[in-house]
Amino acid sequence: MSSTAKPIVQLAIAVPDANPALTKRAFLIGSLLAVFLCGVNSYLTLSFGVIEEGPTIAALFFFAFFFLSKTKITATELVLVATMGSAGGSLGFITNFYAAKAMVGTAYTFWEMAGFAVVTSIVGMAFVVPLRELLILRENLPWPGSKATASVITALSSGGDRKQPLYLLVSILVCMALVLLNTDGGFAVIPDATALPLFGLAAYGAAIAWSPFAIGGAYLMGFRTCVGFLFGGIALLVMAPHLPDPSAPHRFVWPGISFLVASGIAIMAVNYKVIVASLRSLVSVKKVAESVDDDPIMAPKQLGTLFVIASAVALVFLVGVMGLSVLVVVMLVVVGGFLQNVIATRAAAVTAFNPARVMGVLLEGVSAAMGASTAGASLTGAGFVAGSGAQAGNLTGDMAYGRWFKVPSRWQFWTQFTTLVPCALVSAWVFTQLQSSTPMTLDAELPAPVAKMWAASALVFDPSQGIGLPSGAVMAMVIAGIVGIVWVVAESFPLAERILPSSIGFGLGLVLPVAYDFSFFIGGVLLFLVLGRGFKIKDLTLTTIAVGCIVAEGLGGVLKPVLDMLGFIPH
Repeated sequence: MSSTAKPIVQLAIAVPDANPALTKRAFLIGSLLAVFLCGVNSYLTLSFGVIEEGPTIAALFFFAFFFLSKTKITATELVLVATMGSAGGSLGFITNFYAAKAMVGTAYTFWEMAGFAVVTSIVGMAFVVPLRELLILRENLPWPGSKATASVITALSSGGDRKQPLYLLVSILVCMALVLLNTDGGFAVIPDATALPLFGLAAYGAAIAWSPFAIGGAYLMGFRTCVGFLFGGIALLVMAPHLPDPSAPHRFVWPGISFLVASGIAIMAVNYKVIVASLRSLVSVKKVAESVDDDPIMAPKQLGTLFVIASAVALVFLVGVMGLSVLVVVMLVVVGGFLQNVIATRAAAVTAFNPARVMGVLLEGVSAAMGASTAGASLTGAGFVAGSGAQAGNLTGDMAYGRWFKVPSRWQFWTQFTTLVPCALVSAWVFTQLQSSTPMTLDAELPAPVAKMWAASALVFDPSQGIGLPSGAVMAMVIAGIVGIVWVVAESFPLAERILPSSIGFGLGLVLPVAYDFSFFIGGVLLFLVLGRGFKIKDLTLTTIAVGCIVAEGLGGVLKPVLDMLGFIPH
């Protein structure tokens, strides 16, 4: 669900542990990091629309905690901590669903949000077993994201650089200070952004946001994506004089939403072979040698019991609490819990692109067609993608590198299972804090690009809304949609791909403030060109710095409303 992380170093899997062990310290720290990263990403996904799910972050933190310990840090420990961190970090994405619901009507209560996250997560976990069979045991897929995490685990478990914890600590402390002291809801000591007074463009939002997340996230997203953000910001400045609010052109969300949806569908179409192969794998009965499961997660009877429990819990909660029909719930479990996860996870395993955002829109449409005609009801389709996908897709990817390191799959499965309830509670709590300080609307101060995409789509699917789009919105959506399709098709040719900025970066750039767009680009220039190429700083160190920036932004952002509520931040 995040933008794609670049491979950190050349993949070279370390020798698996001779006696792998599920240690108490790995389970305890993994549990804490899952909750921590869920809270951080719950804030970041509404602030930027992109997150780093957490496996690399969790592995680096675990190494930082225990690198001085007399007990050697093992690859097994790092795999399990990374898996649990990934589970919590990825569940933070579900706050987009909570925000979208608030944008189309009355926000969910705390317990409705937490209950929905738990229910959809359990469904996602139930489908991990067949996903692992289809995508790991039967097929030899590249798994670029898993390889990136495996590279970090290899580097750390084989001794690691003892300076990395220091780099991580300094990065977090410095960047947290920047976040808490800035003028964006902090102590107002330093500016949160600097306007660019070139040719009067500051009047249209031209500025550079001093955002640690944008600086650090730029490195994990890749330089092409950073250039895409730059072009997205320039496009907003070109459109600004002709928009209803020239000072904040990103609030005219329609071209950005259209570009993201159209380009997302186009990416799936261009990679149709991946989609077709996913569907074929569902009905394939051919067993190859690699598909013999020498490390089963659970026995068939246990899996059957889990399916029954997951389906029953989903039916009771979604019908009794959410008010959906039985038919819609069955569709969500089958399509949202399994089919879309097969397509999205296989796409991520092959192309490093997870179409979760656009899959959410598509499932909203299916939900509406099957009777969930109100905006709030059809939104459950997107919510199901977020909840089930956070568990199924990410755990399947984590199990790919877990298998490479010969970590028992059942350990990864059940340790992740223990994170469901606490992380669901944390995601709901963080959203309530953000909602109390910044009420969620389509014109909300927080960019929340994914939430706004889902909310706008749900309103279109609701016939009772009689949506009247702003002047020029339809034409802007048509043009942006065509550009998005042409852009993705062009990207499918290697020569053009090397020249063109990333379509994902450009699309997100259209719905983020210009100041953030320029900040992502500057982050890419700083980490890739200045520090990477100029000063020859190694990839692992740059990754550590990036992780520190990301965590500091999220932690500082979560702390601000708490400190404000306690009266520590002056007004």
